[in-house]
Amino acid sequence: MSSLVESIPANWYFDAEIYALEQDKIFRKNWIFITHVDALAIAGEYVTETIAGQSVVLVRSGVNACDNEADFRINNGIKGFLNLCRHRASPVCVAQQGELQRFTCPYHGWTYDLQGSLIQAPGFENQLDKKNYGLMPVRVEVWNNLVFASLDPDIISLEKWLGDIVTIAADFPSVAGMDFDSVRTNKCGANWKNYSDNSAEGYHLGSVHPRLNRSLIKSHTRIQSYQNGNFIGFNVTYKDQSEQGSPGFWIYKFPGLLIHFSMNDFNIERIIPVDEKSARMQRWFWFNPEIDSASRRETIEFSNQVMEEDMGICQLVQKNLQGGVYNTGVLSSEREPGTIFFQQCVRSALALD
Repeated sequence: MSSLVESIPANWYFDAEIYALEQDKIFRKNWIFITHVDALAIAGEYVTETIAGQSVVLVRSGVNACDNEADFRINNGIKGFLNLCRHRASPVCVAQQGELQRFTCPYHGWTYDLQGSLIQAPGFENQLDKKNYGLMPVRVEVWNNLVFASLDPDIISLEKWLGDIVTIAADFPSVAGMDFDSVRTNKCGANWKNYSDNSAEGYHLGSVHPRLNRSLIKSHTRIQSYQNGNFIGFNVTYKDQSEQGSPGFWIYKFPGLLIHFSMNDFNIERIIPVDEKSARMQRWFWFNPEIDSASRRETIEFSNQVMEEDMGICQLVQKNLQGGVYNTGVLSSEREPGTIFFQQCVRSALALD
């Protein structure tokens, strides 16, 4: 028999103080997906991203297995740093991605090598010890060709953080054996938890996603929360023509990561809070080499449709959450176990109840 659980308060979806607490207690304390290994293929290639309001830069350092085999197995030679010069806190990289031989601060010309060591500090040659003023490191680890970073120097390993996702992934083709296709970005006028509440349950499929709902074999669909990894797993079987009877596994991983495994393709989606009332979502797509271009386009277009449907309903919900009438609602343990689990993760992290 289904039991009812009270939802988190409405003001948690738009309150600036709650948002600031989430940045500190949630997004600074977890692994955040940044990019894939092939985007940082050669020494000097870099990407920048923002984690909990802090700009970070990840770079292919040129360090190989001969330098430190243990580190290379973990980070594939990719280094991470806070994107700030130790002189006056200017970012050392202004662009979102690019290629360089060394980091050069655009403000006063301080330069750093690809391992983050300070090389030159014009005008400070005899006034400071360079080894004490390198770029501040950020934890970086790689799994399944996917690159993650964390601002928490004491965070558990990436594989421990992923938990049972590692075992689930073994049943599907690895990302390394697939063709990378593209990355898509959307901005949604809804709090990140609003979008996450939606992503963690399948209750809305029939009304919000009729086409997606028709593509699944209902008797072969199971939703389960996983304590080992803090995620919701949707074990599905497709019945559409492209993947007739093919298994798939959808994951919502706390705090803001969606992973979709199938035999033909793979995509990963990152939810990044922009402010207390909006979020940015990015999706990366890979395909098995034998999948033709027309099928790839159809898959991405279908994903875009589902994304638009999700954002549309979440933005309508956001307006009412901010309306001042609704305080809390009820969640069904039978219909919405994933949303209940997600909100329990939020409550536990913030420790406000």
